[in-house]
Amino acid sequence: MLRLFPKWPLPAVALSLGMAVAALLPPASPVLAEDADEDHETARKALENKEILPLGQVLALIEGQYQGDVIEIELERKKGIWVYELDLIDAGGRVREIYVDARNGEVLKVEFEE
Repeated sequence: MLRLFPKWPLPAVALSLGMAVAALLPPASPVLAEDADEDHETARKALENKEILPLGQVLALIEGQYQGDVIEIELERKKGIWVYELDLIDAGGRVREIYVDARNGEVLKVEFEE
């Protein structure tokens, strides 16, 4: 079973999800409030235009394949494709990064952080 941000207080969850939207910024760009608002709007429009699946649907798709607690979520555009990057921590404390095609929920790559 996947758990989303276990034992985190609600403000920390909201902040973490808000920061995930900021991941749409190009690398090394300063994160400004205006940029985060624009990124949120870009993600919202992508969802409305059916360019991406809702996060809940993606989590449901991978829940049977991976065990752990979701500790970070990012939505990024990589090589023209929307990708959800999910970080899960397992019972042994290892963090796994799962890259999911946001259009169809296909797992693209799985890596363990060292």
